[in-house]
Amino acid sequence: MNAEDIINNLNIIAEKMFKSVETQVFKTLDDIALIGTDILKTEPLKNIFFENETNGLIIIANSLIIFFIIHYVLSNLISMYNGSKIPNMYSFMIRIIFVILLVNSSYYICEQILNIFELFTNSIDIFSEDMVNQKISFENLKEVIVSINDFMSSDLLSLNGIIKGMISFGAVSVLINFSIRYVTVIFLIIISPFAFVSLASDLSNEIFKTWMKLISTNLFIQIIVKLLLLIPIAYKKTNSTMYKIILVGTIYLIYKVNNFAKEILVKFTSEVKNYNIF
Repeated sequence: MNAEDIINNLNIIAEKMFKSVETQVFKTLDDIALIGTDILKTEPLKNIFFENETNGLIIIANSLIIFFIIHYVLSNLISMYNGSKIPNMYSFMIRIIFVILLVNSSYYICEQILNIFELFTNSIDIFSEDMVNQKISFENLKEVIVSINDFMSSDLLSLNGIIKGMISFGAVSVLINFSIRYVTVIFLIIISPFAFVSLASDLSNEIFKTWMKLISTNLFIQIIVKLLLLIPIAYKKTNSTMYKIILVGTIYLIYKVNNFAKEILVKFTSEVKNYNIF
């Protein structure tokens, strides 16, 4: 087999890979990029949360509140001997009542958090559609890519072929990242009662802060992705080399969007003294 046959075989493999990305990956990315309230009505969450029925996870979370009450009582007894300072009983009871309300409304609160980010993402969609006269989605990005002159039939070793290969591998990598993000959000919703019950004590309230930061970061990603997709879709000279460079840069930034979102949201961490309302 000579070098020309090897190159032809590689071109065929690259073409099939891009066709697979074109027909399946981009559409799947649109399905999992936007996470809204519909996630609660689809599997697996719809099989875990039953409307108008008792949820076992909430029962377990409520039982943990008893543990915090016992811990407070024991701490109160010990403080009589060592003189250590403990929270006032009335403030503790108010805190426990507040936590019980949060735990039993945890999935409703998650639904509202999802709704807020969904509305925010939809507002970005409306703004972007008015600007470029088309929907901002991976599917539309694919349509722009395949419309580039000679891009689909380009040789693997040419600049177009290299860029096409990078887009193919990049799209698959983005799909893996978004799949992990999708499952992460599902997991965070499932454990939300335990995140809220951690507010019952200063010893464990960092768990809630971590949970809140994780779910906010993962949902904020979809807003960043919409804005990143706007860049290549809004570009008019799609047959230029610069547009292909922008395509590669956009796919890479979407692949690295987790770190990108964390770098932005890390500035929201406050170094100011935290005053306990209880």
